[in-house]
Amino acid sequence: MLRKRIGFLLFEQFNAQDLIGPLEAFHTVSEVTDSPYQCIFIGPEAGQYRAESGLAMVADLSLAEISLADLALAELALEANQLDTLIIPGGAGSRAAMVQAAICTWLRQARPAIRRIASVCTGAFILAESGLLNGLPATTHWAFVEALSKGYPNIQVQPNELFVDNGHIATSAGITSGIDLSLKLIENDLGSDIASQVARYLVVHFRRAGDQAQYSVPLQFQSKADSRFSSLTGWVLQNLQRNLSVSSLADYCGMSERNFYRHFVEQLGETPARYIDSLRLDYARQLLVEKAWPVDKVAQACGYQSSDAFRRAFVRKFLMAPNSYRERFR
Repeated sequence: MLRKRIGFLLFEQFNAQDLIGPLEAFHTVSEVTDSPYQCIFIGPEAGQYRAESGLAMVADLSLAEISLADLALAELALEANQLDTLIIPGGAGSRAAMVQAAICTWLRQARPAIRRIASVCTGAFILAESGLLNGLPATTHWAFVEALSKGYPNIQVQPNELFVDNGHIATSAGITSGIDLSLKLIENDLGSDIASQVARYLVVHFRRAGDQAQYSVPLQFQSKADSRFSSLTGWVLQNLQRNLSVSSLADYCGMSERNFYRHFVEQLGETPARYIDSLRLDYARQLLVEKAWPVDKVAQACGYQSSDAFRRAFVRKFLMAPNSYRERFR
């Protein structure tokens, strides 16, 4: 059997977890079935590269040694150094001009010879600089979404996606979402049963879909909130079953209702009522995945007066019923 070569791109100051997560996913296929994959490491030059964390890894091959023969012809000829898939990690180096200059010209030449190319985290900046993302939807780590969008306006940046798979080109968000994307690529190749077994072996969730949000509502709030609201989220989460009126929130923050409401909307861009509902629904989807509770109990735990009100709110937010969400993401 001709093994599919999965190339992992090394460069100075790459993010180790961006690379090792996908590496372990593809390697773990061999633990559950006769693996069709062979993992290799490549770099601008053969030799050692250091991650941001100091981890040293060695590139087996330089970019110049990778076959750029046409993909279909290479498969017939069994090219020794042909790549099936290229994984590009993020890290500070992915945004460095020197690194990009060494890689992007090669990427443009190599694109027809590689079946698919995937980036993790800020590895998307290498794809963007090479022009391979022009006109395509793509994502990256949430902290760099704005920079990607402003720096490369021809890219359809998707700020909340875990990953975006365009078939030949795929991008994923921060750090562990590279594992989610790798599981999707494995599923595309070998089916959902093998991908699910790999996920269980790695002790990670299978079927975290690409359109699942990168980060939770509490984290979104905390990234925007100033000191006046810094502890509010924790208090709200501990009191979801209460009647959380604007008055009670303002009292907790030591502010008048009017002042609280004005500053809250200015910072969050939404009303307190909408925010409370978002927190309740975010907690609800967590319970649906992690607990075997009936929907009525989930609704009660999240502070909804009735299961019908909960179902309506859930469908409005996630475009699917609570039980459907549980089946999809559990």
